Amino acid sequence: MSAHLLPRAVMLASVVTLVGCAGNAAAPAPRAPAAAAAPSAPAVVLTVAPTAATAAPRAETVKATFPPSMGQAPIFVAMERGYFAEEGITFDDPGLDTASSANFFPALATNQLDVAGGGITSALFNAINQGVIVRVALGMTTAPPGDKSSGLLVRKELIESGRVRDLGDLRGLRAAFTSKGHSTEMFLDKALSQGGLTLDDVQTTPLAYQDMAIALGNNNLDVAVIIEPYAALAVQNGSAVRLRSWADVIPNDEISVLYFAPVFADDRTDVAQRFAKAYVRGIRDYLDARDKGANRDDMIAILQKDTALKDRDLYDIMPWGAYDPDGRINVEAIAAAQDWFAGHGYVAHPIDLASVIDDRFSAYAVGQLGPYRR
Repeated sequence: MSAHLLPRAVMLASVVTLVGCAGNAAAPAPRAPAAAAAPSAPAVVLTVAPTAATAAPRAETVKATFPPSMGQAPIFVAMERGYFAEEGITFDDPGLDTASSANFFPALATNQLDVAGGGITSALFNAINQGVIVRVALGMTTAPPGDKSSGLLVRKELIESGRVRDLGDLRGLRAAFTSKGHSTEMFLDKALSQGGLTLDDVQTTPLAYQDMAIALGNNNLDVAVIIEPYAALAVQNGSAVRLRSWADVIPNDEISVLYFAPVFADDRTDVAQRFAKAYVRGIRDYLDARDKGANRDDMIAILQKDTALKDRDLYDIMPWGAYDPDGRINVEAIAAAQDWFAGHGYVAHPIDLASVIDDRFSAYAVGQLGPYRR
């Protein structure tokens, strides 16, 4: 019961109590029967207006384009289970290409988009240096120790022949990452360094994830830094073998994040917080299915519907990506990425991360939902 309704309830309860107490007093003298019962007065119905706590949130539209990738899984879960609707949020898809940060950073800065998801790339730091302001608002995929999703794949023939047994054997091979100045290039460099090699010791080429899987199969590529479900597809069709997961090479890395437009974060903070709450609910449902098996079939049905991964069998053999259950951002991981980009000439002037990373939204979600029960 709402606090401001309590006095009325207490008053009504007091009246009932007093009437009850009167019934326990000495019985009144008998009265003569009435000639006829008077018509009873109509019942009084008290109508209480909805309080702020129970009123539906004000309807709001959020501009966003979510590609059908597994990295967006918690968003699709929150959509399908009505969590965004409960927060009064609907989406307007402006139809922008958000596969590349080169496209969505300017769109966020000019309020064509409110929200976009993507990896940590040198483009983020360079955009900030050029005055393109965005907020790193919520964590997406991460790489906790022991996680087996995504990472470094090697053509199966090279493993079976004994040509490649470990990272030091990758010298001279053809290796792919998505683009220069991207976290996939950083990952490849760090993996090679664990084998005593550098990027100069392999033949590198930028490729899209789906093209990597094809190239591994037709012998046009030897090594690939590849995410799910493309990694699982390459393994399933027999063209590649997992050599290292992302977590094996960069434990606790922040692989991708959700970016907010500055106007969305600062001028529509209430809406952005409601978005964060629904999103974190989606993360937790996803993790419940991933780690505990809770409603797993229902979760798979959602992912089949909304992502590009339609093969039901793959969900049983593919390592599902990991997320922080609170949507928190690993600041240290982003700082380490910026250091790598700066050290390799992609970022001329490192930025102050405190001006970009905004933890208000994960903090709000946790404040509303409480701690996650592992």
